[in-house]
Amino acid sequence: MAEARRRLRALVVALGVVVGLGGGDAWAFPWMIAHKYTQCAQCHVDPSGGGALTDYGRGLGWQLLPMGGGEGKGEAPGREKDFAWGAVPLPKWLVLQGDVRGLGFPQPTVGADGEVADWQARLILMQADLRVAAELGPVVAYLSGGAVSEGAQGAWFTSNPDGANAVMRDAWVGWKPAKGMLLRAGRMNLPFGIRSEEHTQYVRSVTRTSTNADQQAGVAFALQKKGWRGELMGIAGNPQVAPDAFRERGYAGFVTYAPAKTLELGVSSLVGRAEADVALLVPRTRQAHGLLTRWSPAPRVAVLAEANLLHDVVGEGRTASTGGVGIAQVDWEAVQGLHLRGSGQWCDPAAGDDLGGVATGWAAAQWFITPRVDIRVDALHGTLACTPGAEARWYGLGQVHVLL
Repeated sequence: MAEARRRLRALVVALGVVVGLGGGDAWAFPWMIAHKYTQCAQCHVDPSGGGALTDYGRGLGWQLLPMGGGEGKGEAPGREKDFAWGAVPLPKWLVLQGDVRGLGFPQPTVGADGEVADWQARLILMQADLRVAAELGPVVAYLSGGAVSEGAQGAWFTSNPDGANAVMRDAWVGWKPAKGMLLRAGRMNLPFGIRSEEHTQYVRSVTRTSTNADQQAGVAFALQKKGWRGELMGIAGNPQVAPDAFRERGYAGFVTYAPAKTLELGVSSLVGRAEADVALLVPRTRQAHGLLTRWSPAPRVAVLAEANLLHDVVGEGRTASTGGVGIAQVDWEAVQGLHLRGSGQWCDPAAGDDLGGVATGWAAAQWFITPRVDIRVDALHGTLACTPGAEARWYGLGQVHVLL
């Protein structure tokens, strides 16, 4: 019985860790390669994907995402594709988007005797964001913020360690000097690897390049032209982190080429240095350099893979370590609107130590009930974070997402 109680408590703590990671930036679907979309700027205000959708992106979502959608029927989306289902007409230069993501799970109440006394439903607000974009000629401005009930510390705009906080994820101004180009400055997602809403992937958490709370201030230039796309950003630090010694400076960037509409190949590179790393509290210079690919070998099937070499120099004594992190994922749209996903990921940040690496197997089902409402259930066996030596466990996670 004691062993059963121990496992139950471990499961509850683990689920709490999942919740604490917070909600991810919505609607960054790299599996759109299965629909022959290699570029991101067609559908997103951010040229590297994720965040607010353009008018074209909303229309495409209406056609391709939901079960029973308009794909292949020759139907044009109506006003229901627009903000608030068309209830609030907007001028063409203005983009508004709301994202609400919640988690619900049964939480046990353990009595004084160590036995489970009751089960109660627990609801977590992981994301409640409003995204605003304005495009006036060649000038683009973007702002994204909202609230979370816990997690997403890197994006906090308030500082309540025990409860809800306001967050600001993106705030930038850009200029389009020519078609397919965007120069911008402000707080932005780091251009590195495969942009995805699955911010708990090792490749996103270890490199600190998720869209959940890893945005940094800086200047970036993005280019899309004839199968090529890429972005390079000079990193000036996260202004929502203090003191200044915790702020990381450096660069991040990627370049990809699509030799076909169903294949994309690319490279990524990142170097960042902080006088006091937020996790280690000592000077740290970290590097990540790697390869990525998106490939659709068959209709409605997408294969996504990313592998990065890691190199860290930590502390005044300049202790160096080299390792790697990677993921391979297959997304199968069994029928329109129902995605079944399997992933294998591994991580070993210091290949020369005695701890070894960790690996996780990950399965997910995502059902787009409507173009703006989806439900997702995940099951994992392994570790939630890249923590060498940690015990592999089973985890479960369920989410509901609504886009306005």
